[in-house]
Amino acid sequence: LADAPHLVNYTPPMKLSSRLSLAVAILACFLLASCMVRSVHPWLKKENVIFEEDLLGGWVGVSAAGKDVAMTFVRGKGNTYEVQYSEGDSHGVFIGLLGKFGSDYFLDFRPKEDAPGIGGLLMFPAHSVARLEIARDRLTVLQLDYGAFKADAKLDRLRDLRLAWDDDDELIITSPTDDLQRFLLGLSRDSKLYAPPLRLSRRK
Repeated sequence: LADAPHLVNYTPPMKLSSRLSLAVAILACFLLASCMVRSVHPWLKKENVIFEEDLLGGWVGVSAAGKDVAMTFVRGKGNTYEVQYSEGDSHGVFIGLLGKFGSDYFLDFRPKEDAPGIGGLLMFPAHSVARLEIARDRLTVLQLDYGAFKADAKLDRLRDLRLAWDDDDELIITSPTDDLQRFLLGLSRDSKLYAPPLRLSRRK
């Protein structure tokens, strides 16, 4: 990517085991209507994790598919959040870590073990990430767009990242956290790798 720094530790895409393939397939379309970009490692380094009180509480809105969305942020252990999410009939619980760089917030999140909606099938709690814009009564969530990410990977445009493919042609990132955070901070706000924003209002 033109707007991401060049990294030297690139390895070609590789095949994952069939066991991991099942886990990736479960996670690929869990909870959200569209697939999520997933990583083996967290997107944020521990020293960059913060806690923002203004994020706590309930948020509501409508997804691009026209479904009602609700997000609730509850304080977890340490500087973590427990994020309860619902979109239409889909629901689940995530563990989130927040980082702030300049005026930009990023939320690393992974499914909580035994979360509702997974039914005990969770085998590989991969990490996803979203850029957040936090205001007093407004929350904007921009996830990485799985379709755009996968297309760029197939065109060999993501050389800053280590990528793996399962037997069903699903993508997961295997880069270490240092490289993931550097890549994330290199993305412009209007990068095509971001999905359309989800705009939420604080629940009254």
